[in-house]
Amino acid sequence: MRRLALAGILAMSTALVGCAGSTHVYPLFPAETTTAQSHGFENGYRFENGIGVPRNYERAIEEYKRASKFGDAKATNNLGVMAMKGQGTSISRSSAMSYFRKAAEMGSSSARFNMGLLLESGFQGSYQPGKAAEEYRIAAEMGHSEAQYRLSILLETREAVPLDPNEWRRMFDMAVASGNKSATERVEGIVKPADVTRYLSSENCKACGSIGEFKMADRSLKGLSELAAAGDPSAQYNLAIKYMNGDGANLDPSEAARLFTLAARQGYAPAQRQLAQMYLRGHAVGKSKVIAHSWLNLAARDNGAEGTAAKAEMEALEQSMSVGEIEDAQNLAAQGANRGR
Repeated sequence: MRRLALAGILAMSTALVGCAGSTHVYPLFPAETTTAQSHGFENGYRFENGIGVPRNYERAIEEYKRASKFGDAKATNNLGVMAMKGQGTSISRSSAMSYFRKAAEMGSSSARFNMGLLLESGFQGSYQPGKAAEEYRIAAEMGHSEAQYRLSILLETREAVPLDPNEWRRMFDMAVASGNKSATERVEGIVKPADVTRYLSSENCKACGSIGEFKMADRSLKGLSELAAAGDPSAQYNLAIKYMNGDGANLDPSEAARLFTLAARQGYAPAQRQLAQMYLRGHAVGKSKVIAHSWLNLAARDNGAEGTAAKAEMEALEQSMSVGEIEDAQNLAAQGANRGR
């Protein structure tokens, strides 16, 4: 039986100011929520969140550590989250990773996901999509829907090597079948919400709840082209991916850039992130950190996993930018947000 993750995304409460004076917002990491957990975990959770008692991060850490010693994976995972947020302790990637690894060994899918997110974000370390995919893969098979979705993105964009040609699709389908918000929003650009619900409950989708044998509507080049021409941002994005990878279409990075731009101007975060990477690399567009940053800035406003990843990518990019460049990028993003890019 799949282990269902109990994680919820908690907003990062502290924005840190770097030496250059720019504001960095760190990635979001899922913390475990309280249900019928150990007494130590419940006490830690109460002090961490100020439930029935004054909020006290130091006391929360004490309670979580006590529970962790007795093998409580959720308490151990939350110690990692607090280390990432600098709650009751200094911000430390190494400490967070140590706690996440320990919790993962105890069987926490959320901790596995957090390890992947840390590796993908490159926070206080190098960007390691391959290793991130390894952790996401384990969490995904344990039923963690956000890991399923993040892994599908890494595989689809070829940032990580798939186990087989259809792995990205299988992971994406699993995320949709699990009700993942980001995956569902993306698929609804091609399948109407009512049709998604109807299909998931139909005889054709008996396996949806276990292995995610969900079949999207027409994803052929012709079908996507028609939807993209009609202005659908999800179709524009998926069609751009085909041109970018030569998947069922001629390899055409310039056409991919055009389609990504159309979708990005409509506020579609996955396209904004892809376009940012193209500007960073100068791939089919003029190389520009300023423009790349502006697109990441806009994508970071997304409330889902795409926004989380965009924030981390923007923070990493700022390390190689001057204060003036960051200001120019922020102004460009503000203009785009006000009137559309």
